[in-house]
Amino acid sequence: MLLSMAWRNVLRNLRRSLLTVIGIAVGLAALLFLWGFNDGSHNRMMLNIQEALLGSLQVHKQGFFKHPRLSDHIANSAEITRVFDEAGIARWSTRLQTFALAAGDDTSAGVMMMGLDPERELLVTRLAGKVGRGRFLQAGDGNVCLLGARAARNLDVEIGDEVVLLSQDRFDSLAAERFRLIGILDSGEVGIDRGLVIVPIAAAQEMLSMQGRITGVVALIDKNSLDDRALQLQTALKGRGFEVLRWFDMFPIMKEWVRLDNAFFYIFIGIVLMIVVAGVLNTVLASMLERTREFGILMGLGVKGFQIGIMVMLESAMLGIAGVATGTAAGLGLVWAYGRIGIDLSDMMESIKRFYVDPVIYTEIDTDHLLITVSVLLLGTIIAAAYPAWRATRLEPVEAIRHV
Repeated sequence: MLLSMAWRNVLRNLRRSLLTVIGIAVGLAALLFLWGFNDGSHNRMMLNIQEALLGSLQVHKQGFFKHPRLSDHIANSAEITRVFDEAGIARWSTRLQTFALAAGDDTSAGVMMMGLDPERELLVTRLAGKVGRGRFLQAGDGNVCLLGARAARNLDVEIGDEVVLLSQDRFDSLAAERFRLIGILDSGEVGIDRGLVIVPIAAAQEMLSMQGRITGVVALIDKNSLDDRALQLQTALKGRGFEVLRWFDMFPIMKEWVRLDNAFFYIFIGIVLMIVVAGVLNTVLASMLERTREFGILMGLGVKGFQIGIMVMLESAMLGIAGVATGTAAGLGLVWAYGRIGIDLSDMMESIKRFYVDPVIYTEIDTDHLLITVSVLLLGTIIAAAYPAWRATRLEPVEAIRHV
């Protein structure tokens, strides 16, 4: 009976009820669309970081990531890559990296020399797509190299020129070799463009007396299974002197920035929630005051005060459910639509490129953000009716009947 009466009361002033539902729906739809933009840009940005060079996960000898030294190498690369295969990780590649001095005809600069597997690296990163001039490494390449755009400018070298790399080999002896420049990277990321030289891993092993040895393995793993795969590798390699690092263990500042950005968004949700609660409170309170005499008559006929309060809460719940359902449908529709056509930020590309943001943002919304936003808005609309419902339970039948 109370549910039926609450429904009739909602329909009694249809215009006011519709305005309330529309207000809730518009607020929720806007929040979901903004979450879609937020999550779409963040998720793509975090994937771009991984695909640029870092990968989702890396395995080295303990302490190598913070202090790269050839003495902390992996002597048996087949042993470590077999662990990846057993863990069901298909997209992995081996690497050999060390510090080196790169020299052109007249100038020199310190760089990170990274030996890559030309074929397997394509499974992990998009470095090949960052080549602005020339080409990427290919199977069978000998002493060839790629430089970042800024490093190439600093060394004053062009495609086809020779670059001399000097470093220390595994025995701490001076090692030097000539490499022909075949490609220039234009990634927009300062660390890659200014301080990286890429060579075939076989050439790096020959130069550094590291035949068959590597310094690490990098893998690209889906974000939903990253933690499980990392734990699986840690268990398999436990007690063997290896470190298993996820991308945010190596580059924590970006994940912390995303968390901070999301925290500000939660503040925005709170502001919208207060506006929605105020609107619902106004509607329910106005409705209650208009029906004070009606409530008094119901109480005179034997309806308990708490039943009147429940009826008021049901009215608010109906408005909330209708508004949240409409807003969720509209918001997800916008997220779906712009997830396919995208939001073009090409005009700002030069300023955002360094932050790993794509020129076109495709909206997507994480499940936890969707559930939190919808639940908070629905709960807020119900809580907004608490005060009017409490006032309704405190009515005195005789005074309420006399109310005009």
